[in-house]
Amino acid sequence: MNSTEFHNKMKFSNIPMSLIYKVCVASPRFDLKTFMANAPGAFDSNGKLRIKFDDYRAYYHVYCPLPSHSDQKNGDAFVVRNDKRSFYCYGGCTTESLNAIELVMCLILKVSPTIAVHRELSSMFFWPAVNFIVEEIGDLIGVTLAEVSKRTVYKPEVKQLILQATVDYYHFLATEVEFYKNKIDNYYQEERYFKFAPVDFQEIKIKGKLGITPFSKDKQYNKLYNQLKKKGFKDKDILDSRVCIKLDDGRIIDAFRSHAIIPYLQGDRVLGFYGRNLNKKGKIKHKRLAGHYDTPASLHLIVIQEEFMVAEGENTTKALQAMGYEAVIETMGANGFKDEHAVQIKNYRDVDPKKMKRAYTVYDPDKAGRKGTLKIGRRLQNIAHVEVKVIRMPISEKNGEAWYLDANDLFEKYGYEAPQMFEKLKENAISLDAFTILYLLEEEEIADFSGARSALQRYASYLDYVPKLERLFIMEELLDLLVPAFKDEIDRSDLRKDLKELLMARPEKTRIEGTFLKEEEEALKKLGLNDDDEEFNEKDDLEDVGPIGPAKPAIEGLEIFKNSDANAWMITQDQEFYNQYKQKMRGLLLVHKIEKLEEELPNETKTVLYDDSFVKGQFDSINKFKTYKFRFEEDEKGKIKTIYGNDE
Repeated sequence: MNSTEFHNKMKFSNIPMSLIYKVCVASPRFDLKTFMANAPGAFDSNGKLRIKFDDYRAYYHVYCPLPSHSDQKNGDAFVVRNDKRSFYCYGGCTTESLNAIELVMCLILKVSPTIAVHRELSSMFFWPAVNFIVEEIGDLIGVTLAEVSKRTVYKPEVKQLILQATVDYYHFLATEVEFYKNKIDNYYQEERYFKFAPVDFQEIKIKGKLGITPFSKDKQYNKLYNQLKKKGFKDKDILDSRVCIKLDDGRIIDAFRSHAIIPYLQGDRVLGFYGRNLNKKGKIKHKRLAGHYDTPASLHLIVIQEEFMVAEGENTTKALQAMGYEAVIETMGANGFKDEHAVQIKNYRDVDPKKMKRAYTVYDPDKAGRKGTLKIGRRLQNIAHVEVKVIRMPISEKNGEAWYLDANDLFEKYGYEAPQMFEKLKENAISLDAFTILYLLEEEEIADFSGARSALQRYASYLDYVPKLERLFIMEELLDLLVPAFKDEIDRSDLRKDLKELLMARPEKTRIEGTFLKEEEEALKKLGLNDDDEEFNEKDDLEDVGPIGPAKPAIEGLEIFKNSDANAWMITQDQEFYNQYKQKMRGLLLVHKIEKLEEELPNETKTVLYDDSFVKGQFDSINKFKTYKFRFEEDEKGKIKTIYGNDE
C-alpha cells in the first residue's frame, strides 16, 4: 500500500475527524499533562475530558490540543471539520489546515504543525503516524498493519528492502533467540556497564532495533545470506547492499560475523549500520557499511526537540539514551556528518526556528575528539545556524595511563552516579567559541610573554562571541595556558586582574546568519580540520565493510575478449546472469563500475548493449559509444536469440 492508497482508504471509510481527535487525546502517548495545564476547562474534576462529540456534525469548535496553545479560556479556537476532513487552530498554532495524519504527527509524534504540513520535511513521520491510526482504528478503515507494512513511500529500492530485512533478522536474534539474546544483553549490561543506567537496556534495544549477527562454529558464515535468498533477493542486489561479500572462490558470506549491530535509522528507513566485534581475538573492532549517507542518522529524533546531543560513537549514543537523553544523533564516525547534513538541519530550522535551537557536542577529551568537536561544531554553527555548546568529558587514569572518558565510560567509573555526573558536565558546557579559543591557545605552545600577547591578540576576536559571564568562567583556564610563558615567577592575582580587564573590555556580540571570522578558516585549516580523510578516534581501528582478498577487476570478462575483433559488447551488472551465460554469449561483460567502461574497452569498440540491470542515466557521461538496450530469448535447445533496440 502506498501513501495515496491509504489516503483514499481514509477518505472512503468516512471516519469522522472528531474520532481522530478523541483517539489521539486518549492515547498514553499524548502529552495529557500539558493539555490539562493549557486548557483546564476541557476536563472535569476527575480529570476526564468534558468534550462531547456528535461524530456526524459538520464541524466543532473545541479546545486546542496542540502543546504550544496555552492559557485557553473559551475552548473554541480549534475547529474540527468532519465535512472538510481537516483541523485548524484560530489561536495561531497552525498556518494551514491539518489532515488526520498530520494531526497524529503533531499530537503523538510531537512534530510541529509547520513541519507536519511540509510534505518533504514530514515524510519520515508519515508511516509512523499511519501505523498509529491503523493500530487504533484500522478495523474501521479496513486496513491492517500487514498492508501498511508493504509501503512504497521512500521508493523502496531493492537495497532498502535488503537493509530492512537484514536489520529485522539481526534484531530477531537479539530479542527472540535465547543464546543470542543473552550474548548481547551480557555485552551491554556487563562489559559496557549499562546495568548502572536508569533506562532499562531492553527498552534501548527495542527502540533502536539493536541486533546481533550469527556465530558460526562451522565457519560457513552465510546465515544472513541464506535468509535473504529465501526472501527471493538476487545475489547481485545482496552484494550491492554490502551486507554480504563474495570471496575469491565464489562463495558469498555475511559481511558481519560475531558482531553486535546498531542500525542507522531515519524514521523507519534504514540508512546503514555499525557493528562492534564481540570476538575479543578479532583484529578489527568496528565496522560500518561503506558508502555515502544522504541523511544524518536519527534526524527524526532531533527535529521535534529544542536541543539535542551530538556524539561520534554509536555506543556513546546508546549510553546517552540510557541516561535518558533520547534526542541524540551519531555522526557515524569522523566523516559521517557532512555539510549537506547540516543543510538539512538548517532546512528544518528555517521552517520552525523553535526546534533544534541548541546542540551539545559529546566527544572524547583526547586531541582527536577535540578536533572532531571543532569540525562538527562549526558545521552546525555556521551552516545550520544552531547554537553549539561543548560538553567537556573528564580525563582520568586507568592502569597507569590517561583515560579519556566518553559517556559510556562514565558508567564504568561512576556506576549509578554516572547520570548525575554527566548532568553536571552538561551544566558546565561552554560555547563553541570559548572552546575554540582555548584549543587554539593550547595548540600555540606559548613559550614566552611576547608569544602569549601575540596569541591573545590573534584569537581575541573569538571572545567577542563569548558571553561576558562565560569569559570569567574560562579565565582560570586561560591563566593556566599563559602563566608558563613567564620565565620569572608571577603573581596570578595580578595577571588575573589584567586578563579580566582585557576580557571584559571587548564587546559582546551574537553570531548571526553568515557570521564567519576571517581568522577562522586559516586557523582551522592549519589544524587539518578540512581533511575529510582524517579519523578522530585513532584507536578505533575502524574498517568499512569491503571485499575480502584481491579486488575484482572493474570489468570482469574483458580479459577473455580483449584480443577479439568484436566492435560491440554486451554488459550487465547481474552476477547470476553473467555466471550463467558468460560462456554462451560472445562479448558479455560483468561491469562493476560504470565509470570505468569508457577507459577499459578497446578503442575499436563502437557499440555497447546493456540489459535491465542498468538505468539510462548511468550512461550520461559516456559519449564514446552508441548504447542500445538488449534482451534475449533462449529456445528449448538452449540457443540464444538476442533482441535489441534504441536506448529509450
